[in-house]
Amino acid sequence: MEVFINRCTSYDECYEVVEDAFEELGGISNFVKDGETILVNPNLLKGSSPDKAVVTHPDFIIAVVRVLEKKDVDIIVGDSPAGRMTEKKLEDQYEKSGWKKIESETNARLNYDVGSTKRDISTGSTKKTFDILSLVEEVDGIINLPKLKTHSLTVFTGAVKNKYGLVHGLTKAAYHGQFTRLNQFGKMLLDVNEAVDTRLTVMDGIIGMEGDGPSGGEPVELDCVIASEDPLAVDYAACKLTGIPPQKVPTILEMEFDFEEIEYLNRHPNSFERDIDYPSGGSTPYRVPNILTGLFANFYLDRPELNEEKCIKCWECQEACPKDAITGKSYGPKISWWKCIRCYCCAETCPEEALKP
Repeated sequence: MEVFINRCTSYDECYEVVEDAFEELGGISNFVKDGETILVNPNLLKGSSPDKAVVTHPDFIIAVVRVLEKKDVDIIVGDSPAGRMTEKKLEDQYEKSGWKKIESETNARLNYDVGSTKRDISTGSTKKTFDILSLVEEVDGIINLPKLKTHSLTVFTGAVKNKYGLVHGLTKAAYHGQFTRLNQFGKMLLDVNEAVDTRLTVMDGIIGMEGDGPSGGEPVELDCVIASEDPLAVDYAACKLTGIPPQKVPTILEMEFDFEEIEYLNRHPNSFERDIDYPSGGSTPYRVPNILTGLFANFYLDRPELNEEKCIKCWECQEACPKDAITGKSYGPKISWWKCIRCYCCAETCPEEALKP
């Protein structure tokens, strides 16, 4: 399996690096054909200024779209942000994230279809059916554009977990409630990875996130672009580049994959010599019984903490909680110590970042 890695220190110069990634991995014709409709799937966790590194940077998306426009293709840019999906919410989040410029600077269009459909996967080890965006069924192919970030629950979030964004709206929170054991959650993400096929992954690692990601961490200059046909190989390379132990990431731990077979094109991840601040926790040993998982999470992982000054009492956190662990109080959300499964859906959906892991 080939993985392209190269240095890129600015979004102003990322087009050339992205173009090289396509070429070194087989050329544009290897991934799209004339007349096709292509979904470009970046990370839109929630509306956030690009400089905070919560979302895939709009200039990075534009660079990829411009490479795809070498072919006669119809390009749609879209993702399913955390929480309930509406056209107005998408409009607002596109605006906050700076994605509106995509339509003004390219021929691509932003997605406003909030419908859902069922996607069956006979080989799924955790589920055989997923609720995904209707848009996925209407396109010929998908190009995956994740952001290189840490994650308070899964330690790292990248290419495989970015596909989870194509699971519809609040369904993502429901799956968190169903798969409370982290290793099982990782297996579910791998099932989504199999259910939603992507032709190429190009990761935005120019400015990444460290600390309490995927929304509450700090931007960090990583100066890299990583690409491969295999999203799991991209994630492994990103972990090696940033010093994150791959065995702590549930999707990597649970996947049967010989990472020694990866052939790195242009640069090796070790050449970057970057070690970032990543969350504690991560994958648990196989022998931890399911009955102990809840207690393990209670004692080992912190509940989200509320910043009362930031809280606007919109109650999106309460709506997103898969275990009804949040009660509305005069000062804001109260999170039950026993009910909370430490999935951090509340922190991810909070528009004011008033909840921190």
